[in-house]
Amino acid sequence: MSLTKINLSAASKYFMVFFISMMLMLPFSLMAQEEQQEQEEQEEKEEEEDPWADVEFPFEDEKLLTFFDANQEISQLQRDTREEMAELTEEHGLSYERFQQIAQAAQIGQMDAFSSEEVEAFNEVAPKVTEMQRNMQGTMQLIIQEHEMDMDDYRSVLDEFRQDEKLREYVSHLARERAREKILEERRREAEKELEEKKQQEQNEQNQ
Repeated sequence: MSLTKINLSAASKYFMVFFISMMLMLPFSLMAQEEQQEQEEQEEKEEEEDPWADVEFPFEDEKLLTFFDANQEISQLQRDTREEMAELTEEHGLSYERFQQIAQAAQIGQMDAFSSEEVEAFNEVAPKVTEMQRNMQGTMQLIIQEHEMDMDDYRSVLDEFRQDEKLREYVSHLARERAREKILEERRREAEKELEEKKQQEQNEQNQ
């Protein structure tokens, strides 16, 4: 049996293409701002009309934020898994990019561009990569379930998210607003705590 035939079989058996093919990173940097800048922007927002007031999307805000949270974890999982795959393929003398090229070429039967050593390395590492992919997919499903979404819901939001730039901007806006509200709530609690501690201290001083 030729190495090319072995590789074609291995690629068919081992190489998997998942429905999530790209990492979706939303700009957290927009959430990190100086306190004074946040206050100034908040004052401006209160004076301006809401730019999203007349914009409608096919998903509720709560679902979009749930998608955002799940997707952040999935993106990190994908990065970690790809790094592990790259380390594994490099241990067998292949870069991860070369491994992907061989797998894609094997699917269409165009193996002439690869040496026998590369094909052998591919056949050796492919089952391990497949197992890592399966583990990643299983973990992705658990992440989605932990955020109380089902796979169909996640896919529907993901598909729309990829196609609609305005929706991506809106999800980023929702995430920033939630982060800002969380910061304001924490500050409020800290202020209340400090006030309570001050009152308690004054009461203790009066009792002495």
